[in-house]
Amino acid sequence: MRPKNVRVISQKPAAPTQPKPAFNKTALVGGVLGATVIGYAAINPKTRELAMYFSHRFAGRFRFPTALGKSSWIGGFAQGCAIATLVCGTAAGYVVKKLNKMLDVESGFMKYPPYMKSRTVRPSDPHLQKGILDAKEYKALPLIEKELLAPNVFRFVFQLPDPEDVVGIPIGQHVAIKANIDGQPISRSYTPISNNLDRGRMELLIKCYPDGKLTSNFLANLETGDEVFFRGPKGAMKYTPGMCKKIGMIAGGTGITPMYQLIRAICEHETDTTEISLVYANRTEEDILLRNELEAFARKYPKNFKLWYMLDTPPVNWAYGSGYVTPTVMAERLPGPSDDTAVMLCGPPGMIAASKKALIAAGFREPGAVSKPTDQIFTF
Repeated sequence: MRPKNVRVISQKPAAPTQPKPAFNKTALVGGVLGATVIGYAAINPKTRELAMYFSHRFAGRFRFPTALGKSSWIGGFAQGCAIATLVCGTAAGYVVKKLNKMLDVESGFMKYPPYMKSRTVRPSDPHLQKGILDAKEYKALPLIEKELLAPNVFRFVFQLPDPEDVVGIPIGQHVAIKANIDGQPISRSYTPISNNLDRGRMELLIKCYPDGKLTSNFLANLETGDEVFFRGPKGAMKYTPGMCKKIGMIAGGTGITPMYQLIRAICEHETDTTEISLVYANRTEEDILLRNELEAFARKYPKNFKLWYMLDTPPVNWAYGSGYVTPTVMAERLPGPSDDTAVMLCGPPGMIAASKKALIAAGFREPGAVSKPTDQIFTF
């Protein structure tokens, strides 16, 4: 079928309508008002002579015609009223014209430069940015680096799909790793030592126990290029700057990983003034993990971070503590109980139980069975 011809009709834009003056009857009102003033002056005995004088003066100057004659009092008064009406009306019209021009928003406001409000906007927290992981579904990430840091302790580095991707784990939370071991799915949770400032990668610090189902049978045997399934974030803690003024930390062994995550986030934050005191317990000096990083933060941010080691078997001339983390050590190295203070625990179950009991005896509120961010004693 042959298409029909279509004729395009151009339409001229409608001419903009001029806004009507706002006070178009004011000139008439002004004139009548002037005549009324003159009339009142003529009736009032006190001002009659003055009104007659000005009426004749105006009539004689402008030679305003009158049917009653120039010598007539009434004629002179009528001429004066007419001239007063003309003068007042003209003056009122001029004033109204100026007012209309000033109030003409439609035609005049665009000639002024725009005014932009200026206020300090708090930057968004990068640690709350959503990342590539999902809390419900597992996602495979390849291993790109594996390093032995201490006996049975490895640093694993996994690659994200894009160099600019972030994991999306809020500070204080962790990820889950899943693998099939002997035909059964096994899952364990670990806290990354990296955060959303480390784009394109995720780092984990994991101790591979000889009897650990996931660590000894899977993680310890990983090689570069192998894929591991992750999901997250998980956990009750989600740290935000200003959550409390002082934080005490008791960590043992690989329990340093969630503490390190918080320490790094607080120290690297430009405005977070939270004070951290860490008591880190290990068996020997060689077992201390992330030592260089921790001591670098302690040197660079002395007001934010104070560090104290405890060793079961210290070397000669050891500058820190030895033995268990006792109530005396806690009183000397950690902040006391208050509404603006929290103590966080992560490590072997025996150490956690003893520390919790000592803290409660010192005056900290006893936490519930499940840790909450508002607890004064929080266990990872």
